[in-house]
Amino acid sequence: MTHIDTIRLDDVEEFLRDPEPATRTAALAVLTRAARAGEAPSGTGDTLAWALADDHEDVRRAAADALRALPELYFGDDGVDALLLAAARGRDATVRRAAADLIEVLAKGTAELYAHGLQDDEPHVRIQAVLGLVALREAARVAEAADDPSREVRVAVAEGLGRLARPAGLPALEHLLADHDLIVRLAALDAAAELGLPEPLAGRVVTATAHANWQVRRRAVLALAKSRPEVAVRPLIKALGDRTVDVRRAAVQALEQWAADHPEVVAALTETLADPDPGVRTQARWSLA
Repeated sequence: MTHIDTIRLDDVEEFLRDPEPATRTAALAVLTRAARAGEAPSGTGDTLAWALADDHEDVRRAAADALRALPELYFGDDGVDALLLAAARGRDATVRRAAADLIEVLAKGTAELYAHGLQDDEPHVRIQAVLGLVALREAARVAEAADDPSREVRVAVAEGLGRLARPAGLPALEHLLADHDLIVRLAALDAAAELGLPEPLAGRVVTATAHANWQVRRRAVLALAKSRPEVAVRPLIKALGDRTVDVRRAAVQALEQWAADHPEVVAALTETLADPDPGVRTQARWSLA
């Protein structure tokens, strides 16, 4: 067995591959001591993180103890992957707990950095901050950017809140459904549809079926297709008389799912068989078949 005093910092990587668990543990001790002294080489955090997957309990415990004592270590993508793996599939509870605690610390610190990025002067930086907060599932912080002056940032917020599906994001998404910018409003309608049109958003979407822009009306109809019939049927039947063909087609497609259980839907689709557009008439026939 190699004694700890004979291991040099430059040789740590070699000793971490030694077949003797005691030697690997000793190498981790050298690395930990160097980190405490501020002399650890680049990649120390990643090395300790991967040591959590060592075959021997003593080595894993030494790595866990070191990581707890040195939360300020930097972790690259490789190290973060190792921590995620250890937290989910670690060989013992000590390893899983240490990895999970570190991930929580890293997530909080990263969230603070991204939240600060929301105040940057450059829109592309703020977009990246929104995307980062979405990845961390920080719905409340994503929602804070719903009033950003940049259209692209607000679109990123709407799309992010749709993916997160958190109650904390619904007020901001409701706000974006009434955004003055057409592109933002369309993104918000898509997000509302992705969420299954929860109750707080239904009123805004129903209102959007009467919007001056046909694209907004069509997206609103598509969103209503994800809602409950008691919310969607009446405005969708009204949309069958829309002046734009694409909106009428979307309304027929949306109503088809309720034709079997709602006589008023059957009656409305039957009337649509006289629509001036052959595509709408064909779609109505399919829906009634």
